[in-house]
Amino acid sequence: MKTKLLLASGIILSLSAFAQTYQTNMAVEPMSVTPVFRVNVISRTARAVNYQHRGGATKVDFAGTDLTPRANGEAKVESKKGYIEIEVEFANLQKPTVFGNEYPTYILWAISPEGRAVNLGEVLVGDNSRSKLDVTTDLQAFALVVTAEPYYAVRQPSNVVVLENVIREDTKGTTEAVNAKYDLLERGGYIPTGYKFDPVVLNSKLPLEFFEARNALRIAQSEGAERYASDSYQHAVQLMNNADGYATRKNVPKKQLIAVAREAVQTAEDARAIAVKRIEAERLENERRASADAQAKSQWQANDANRQKEQAQQDTANAQTAKAQAESDAARARTDASWMVGPSMTGSENGIPTSTASAPAAAAARTRAVQSPRPPVR
Repeated sequence: MKTKLLLASGIILSLSAFAQTYQTNMAVEPMSVTPVFRVNVISRTARAVNYQHRGGATKVDFAGTDLTPRANGEAKVESKKGYIEIEVEFANLQKPTVFGNEYPTYILWAISPEGRAVNLGEVLVGDNSRSKLDVTTDLQAFALVVTAEPYYAVRQPSNVVVLENVIREDTKGTTEAVNAKYDLLERGGYIPTGYKFDPVVLNSKLPLEFFEARNALRIAQSEGAERYASDSYQHAVQLMNNADGYATRKNVPKKQLIAVAREAVQTAEDARAIAVKRIEAERLENERRASADAQAKSQWQANDANRQKEQAQQDTANAQTAKAQAESDAARARTDASWMVGPSMTGSENGIPTSTASAPAAAAARTRAVQSPRPPVR
């Protein structure tokens, strides 16, 4: 009886949550101001193997991390002509939402020795906590890890790492494995400040892809896609509206809903990536302009200082010239004054002395000398 009551209570709570979810507006509400979205990145290492080219199939194991210590798995890796095929099977995986409502799915990643992360595919957990995946990659050397993610089309792994490959003694490849250091988005990096995700109702009739699409659209909007990638973002909104239309039908067409939801995820992720690039380009352009303005201002200040210095030097030179001219004029004035006043003899003319005091007499004497006849020459 207690079991039935508990089961009934659980069903009622699930239906209540389901109804509450649909009472909310599924369309993304535009934000008045694009928030500053900062992503903290941390690093982690994993063991990578350089698989022998067309050397036959080999196996690696998977071990759970501290987040999921009971999880495990095995991968069959086979190098073929032009690609490597990976068949993976996992067991004892918890539902990813245990790490937060923003994480409805898992992703399998291949990590190159240089740290490049390649999204290999989505890991869907079955009712028996098991899942299988068959994927390919063009990488030759790589590590394999599994992370919890907000949607299937992410381009960088989160730091919610739940499984890592373990190299076996019989794993074929290079004799020495290398540590592949790769970057991870810090947990909680997908949640904008002050934003709350609606609860994921796992007991509803809606497929997981529907909630991934909602997450992808919200994250794209939170990172400025509405402004910096408007066309792609609006296309994603329209696809989400189509998904909402399928989801509210009495008989939900799951195939159509999943198809349009996955397209909405891809389009929203493209819009997010475009927005991130354009925001970064705008930041760099603003920095370049600020640097150019600062350099121009500094150059103007230097030129203005030089102009002021040159003007001061010119003013000093003009003052010195004016002073010298004034001294010269003063000396000339003193000389002229000495001719007009004073008894001293200043010279003679035709043997007749002259002085400043007897100028008229000297002039008369000069006149008489000119008029006197000269004696004849013998």
